[in-house]
Amino acid sequence: MRAALVLGIVALIAAPLAGCSAAAPSSPQEGPGAAPAGRFTGPWADLFESTYAQTTSDDELRALEDGEITAEEYAYFQGRIVECLAGLGIDGHFNPDGSLDYSNAKDVSQEAIRDCNLDNGIRILTLHDAIVRNPTHRDETDIMLECLQREGVVGAGYTRADLENGVDLDALGDDPAFAGCAADPLGYGVD
Repeated sequence: MRAALVLGIVALIAAPLAGCSAAAPSSPQEGPGAAPAGRFTGPWADLFESTYAQTTSDDELRALEDGEITAEEYAYFQGRIVECLAGLGIDGHFNPDGSLDYSNAKDVSQEAIRDCNLDNGIRILTLHDAIVRNPTHRDETDIMLECLQREGVVGAGYTRADLENGVDLDALGDDPAFAGCAADPLGYGVD
């Protein structure tokens, strides 16, 4: 199941890029990384743009405006999410790898938890994590497949289509190298 979760996260990262063309606000502020023709430049400009369009708070907009997410901004939004969860009676914390752990009180709905994340910067955290994981924004399926093949989790005959269609995914997910490739497909196992 962990394999399906990891690929689901990869799909969430890639999904906003497909067919996303939101209208820009009437007076976007420019900063380093912003360009007059488009708000953002660089390999992640598309996801910055779609995240900016989906953003619901001034804090999030300010964090995105300069085309980068600093360590301070990252920590700030992690803190907001943990604080919001605490307001729901949920003890939560972020692990060093950026993953969120929390204990769900039985009387708190998944919708309330989701809203807590969405309203407090989870999009900013997800964008930052995607950039750290894949700085040049290479194709996610390609880098995952290359890593799995490099680590011997799958053979050369295992194809992109196999990975996209989840062929043997349950069995692959049990291999610790699968988790390593999912977390850091460009660097895992590379000397």
